[in-house]
Amino acid sequence: MSVRRFLGANNRDAMRQVRESLGADAMILSSRQLPEGYEILAMAEEALEEKVAQADNTQLNDFSALAQRLLGEVQEMRSMLNQQQAAQVPQEKPQHAVRELVNILQAAGFSGELIREIVAQFSALPSAEANKVVDISQWLAEQLQQRLLLPAMPAELFADGVVALVGPTGVGKTTTTAKLAAHYVMQFGAEALLLVTTDGYRVGAREQLKIYAGLLNVDMYALEDGEGLAQLEQRMQGKKLVLIDTVGMSQRDQRLTQRISELQTRAANTAKTRLVLLLNSASQRETLAEVVQLFQQYAEQANNHIHDCILTKVDESVRLGGALDVLVREGLTLHFISNGQRVPEDLELPDAAVLIEKALDGVAAEYAEFSQWLASVTVDEAPSQRANTGKLQAQGKTLASLYAQLQQQVAAFSQLHELREIAELPNIEQAEALVEWQQHGTSVLAKAAARTAHWPRSKPVAGCSWYLPAACSVAAGEMLPCTYLPQNFADQHSSLTAQICNELAAEQHVFAALPERELLAELAHNNVPWIAVINRNHRVVRPDGARVAALALRATMHNHTKLPLQYRGEAAQLILSQEKITLPGESAHYTLWYGELNSIERNSNLARRFWLTPDYMSLAEGEQLILEQLAGDELARLSRQAYRLLEQAGYSALPQNTLVALASSMAALAIYLEHTKKAPLLSARQRLLSIPGKRGKANARKILSGIMHLFEASAAMQIMSAAGVRSE
Repeated sequence: MSVRRFLGANNRDAMRQVRESLGADAMILSSRQLPEGYEILAMAEEALEEKVAQADNTQLNDFSALAQRLLGEVQEMRSMLNQQQAAQVPQEKPQHAVRELVNILQAAGFSGELIREIVAQFSALPSAEANKVVDISQWLAEQLQQRLLLPAMPAELFADGVVALVGPTGVGKTTTTAKLAAHYVMQFGAEALLLVTTDGYRVGAREQLKIYAGLLNVDMYALEDGEGLAQLEQRMQGKKLVLIDTVGMSQRDQRLTQRISELQTRAANTAKTRLVLLLNSASQRETLAEVVQLFQQYAEQANNHIHDCILTKVDESVRLGGALDVLVREGLTLHFISNGQRVPEDLELPDAAVLIEKALDGVAAEYAEFSQWLASVTVDEAPSQRANTGKLQAQGKTLASLYAQLQQQVAAFSQLHELREIAELPNIEQAEALVEWQQHGTSVLAKAAARTAHWPRSKPVAGCSWYLPAACSVAAGEMLPCTYLPQNFADQHSSLTAQICNELAAEQHVFAALPERELLAELAHNNVPWIAVINRNHRVVRPDGARVAALALRATMHNHTKLPLQYRGEAAQLILSQEKITLPGESAHYTLWYGELNSIERNSNLARRFWLTPDYMSLAEGEQLILEQLAGDELARLSRQAYRLLEQAGYSALPQNTLVALASSMAALAIYLEHTKKAPLLSARQRLLSIPGKRGKANARKILSGIMHLFEASAAMQIMSAAGVRSE
């Protein structure tokens, strides 16, 4: 048998064994992380050549037939390796649904206590009702949604009173305070709000909140160490909401009782200060449980209580199951979720269905895939085994045809294919190969008629150490899967002008932030259309000469326009208004745009944003570029998701440039497939969703998971890709 199995402590160890046994030219058939180590199935290059030579001449170009032979051997190998394990698989599975529940919940990070509770509820169902449960994961999602406590009214924290944000150091209290304050001001005005900070320890904490207070035109007061709210009774008069940013302290700090006591006002007829606990959703479940229990204990000692919470850093969390488990078991009401550093955009009302879907994302599909594979290698079930072998071969054909369809229908997909091959090279060879790939990519983008260049911020992606590459699109949402790595990768903004003018011949440009004046002047000199996202507090100059924040002009803007669009998988409507302005210290005129993006189906707001376009552009051109920006604005988030998926798949040892290029190109492809209207690619999109078992609307996040599964889908896809290259 030519297929061999290698098991190492990690990827490098397993690859070392492959090279020592089969040589540097060994063919890798599959690789995966197992509890006992990292597994690689490989075969010698000579063995593959021998099998190709044995194929009929009429079938040399039919790599599907070759793949079936090889897959049969892989299947035989796996069956042999798992005989003992397969023998233990019971033939009768009366508790299959219960085991599925337990496995899904454990993999998602939920605790044994909650698992036992849900299993007990399922076991107590009458037989007739239990038999109706066809989709265990859907039933499970419904049960978890029912257990997650949300406020009776949205933004209930904005009711009159005193609200103090408490939690450990670094959980995001100051930023969340600023976000809450901004949302409150937008709804109720600045006069009714008082901001208070008790953080005198962290360098710059007071100054940070003071800056936000100034931008919002809100009163603010800083309490000194040892001072309580009693000192603020005079200032609190006439204020409907007092929002307190507290000093971060460890849950094990014995001084917490005193700190919480200082947050209580002694004014007559005043309700207790409402304590809202902030929890870092990226923390371990056990840590979060301890934080909640100890903070609640200290609150009780201070004659108060904690029933409310806000989840922070949701964008940094790989699995939300642990955090949601703590909320359910401790009976906390979830008021907001914070999913980034932007103020106030990255603060949202919680959606139970979305949170549970994120917590269970991919887990149920992975369990079903594992269960199917486990059944396929059971020795005692020869007919079933042969049937599953047929399924595996059929799946190999399907994956090969899907990959070929993407190569034929997606412009610049060849670049992504080449990048995947570069990722398999030894690290020492990748730097030079990546430079050649980039040089070739410039001509590929030109050939694909790339119309718009998308330029990221000149700072690392949130929560990462790497910068987002630039990207190109041919139309709104149709991003090309070939991102542009600058020569100076760690400092790409310094060479941005040269890149735009000399290396990418795009007709128009989308900036994630306002670029330098020199670049704006150069674009204006050539009448090049562009758009830039700006912060709501960005200073602009009105026609009357007054210098104000962009937000201050929102109420007076005119010419409202309504545009339909697809935004992150949802049907939405964009309401646009604009105003002519200049910038401080400049004579050039610009159009300031404000847009509110609303979901049509859920009747909720999805985003609010400000943009700038040059005055020499028409309003129609500005509207088109806004649609371009919105279609590609999740490239950073998706690239970060792809980067983590690649790390989990065993690519963490790759040079960072290669990882970033691969992750961002995959993210661009996911955005393209979400927005494309090409009929052949609509079916490809659904097939991509089905690979990891995704359901519902086809958004880029789900599509990205399918792309990752396609690239790493077992031996079938890898063998077919290798054989396909040889037959060309």
